[in-house]
Amino acid sequence: MEDYLKDIWYNPRHPGSFAGPNKLYQVVKKEGKYKIGLNKIKDFLQNQDGFSLQKRVRRKGFKRRRVIVQGIDYQWEADLADVQNISKFNDGINFLLIVVDIFSRFLWVRPLMNKRATTVLDAFKDILKGPRRPKSIRTDKGSEFTNKALQQYFKKEKIKIFYALNETKANYAERYIQTLKKRLYRFFTHFQKYEYKDILQDMVKSINETPNRSINGRTPASITTKNEEEVRLDAYIARRKEDKSKTKLKKPRRIPFRFKIGDQVRITHLKRVFQREYDQTYTEEVFIIRDRMRSQEGIPIYKLKDMMDDSIQGSFYASELQKVFKDENTIWRIEKIVKKRKYRGKQEALVRWLGWPSKFDSWVPQEDIKDI
Repeated sequence: MEDYLKDIWYNPRHPGSFAGPNKLYQVVKKEGKYKIGLNKIKDFLQNQDGFSLQKRVRRKGFKRRRVIVQGIDYQWEADLADVQNISKFNDGINFLLIVVDIFSRFLWVRPLMNKRATTVLDAFKDILKGPRRPKSIRTDKGSEFTNKALQQYFKKEKIKIFYALNETKANYAERYIQTLKKRLYRFFTHFQKYEYKDILQDMVKSINETPNRSINGRTPASITTKNEEEVRLDAYIARRKEDKSKTKLKKPRRIPFRFKIGDQVRITHLKRVFQREYDQTYTEEVFIIRDRMRSQEGIPIYKLKDMMDDSIQGSFYASELQKVFKDENTIWRIEKIVKKRKYRGKQEALVRWLGWPSKFDSWVPQEDIKDI
């Protein structure tokens, strides 16, 4: 079963590749090869560093209004994803043009060397060579979208362009930027490289073939003009009734403990309040729950210790922790080899483990060190 899940998750061409537990569960259920529950899939992902190190840290925020559109290709949204930090690994690609059809959630991505008007215009032209075109496009007010050349082109093509004026900008495109980068950085974590140019379109295809909750579990690629009315009824009208039913007051309930004493966890290490989703959000180092209690407000809090049984200062909420499963068969990543020696006739290396304090440096047989 684990090999089957790995074949899905680590294959950029597969609809479930580098996805979260719910989407992976939907893909596995649809394939029907094995009966694997959601909890089993969560357990599998907790043990994949590509997931547990990159897992989204949920933050409180205001609920945004949904944009209601009439049908497929009625309105697209566009934004730029900044990938300058890994440009040198990808032949100078500095930006990605992200375009999404709001109704079907279908995604297009084009790599850009820069965000000059002519570069962005050429990318849009390439997308519009395909069989689909929108009635309108919404973007933010960046100069890459408001320039005269782009406006004239869309006018010629009879496509209306308008601009988001509030702070949320192009929120559907921004959400897809998060989705794509999250999957890419899980890919990077697993394969230990930052090259994505050759698998970019595979990953886009994977996203378009992954069930999407906002369109009632359908895939963006499956939505056409033939079934858009059915989709509209399911995704919009049915949901409005569901939203009304949720407005009834619920009785407050006591929050249960999420972790047990002895569980292994990672800690969030947010560098700033609005840290991007695709940054590594959890520590490499693994800790152990040594105690749990409730605050005066009844909220579960946890005390931790490290792998040498030294207590960690402070208390942690469940939202700041990520459960993992590590045992003697776990392969740990090395930051560097500090020095080498010959001990009892065998070559050994003093290694510093990636993301762990120097007090955990340890001697290991040279033959146990593998390239991955």
